[in-house]
Amino acid sequence: MMSDERIDYYEIRSSFLECCYEGCRVKLNNIARGSSGLPKSDDGMGYASYQYEGVYQLPVERLMLEVVHLILMAARGPENVEAYHRNEINKIFSEHPLDELIQDIGEEERKELLRDMKLLKLL
Repeated sequence: MMSDERIDYYEIRSSFLECCYEGCRVKLNNIARGSSGLPKSDDGMGYASYQYEGVYQLPVERLMLEVVHLILMAARGPENVEAYHRNEINKIFSEHPLDELIQDIGEEERKELLRDMKLLKLL
């Protein structure tokens, strides 16, 4: 059963945020050493995105990670990056209907994911 094997939305969100935090620490450490390492505008998400590339295999997990990306961007752009994440979501939806993706998700987790998707105008 999918729900026994998959990582839940809360864990995906929490671990990605932790990785963003670590990316910011890496940037600050590099600055302290005299090299910027990451672009000045980097908020840690680029670092986390790189670390999480290809981590999740289940379509629902990939959907959740894309939603987390877009929520953290909070419509601040860059537009091409936002378009990339929206396109990845559209690819997932083209292969798997939303009802199928969320069928094994608990009530609270489903509400949280759907609420975030509504904020992003994905629904």
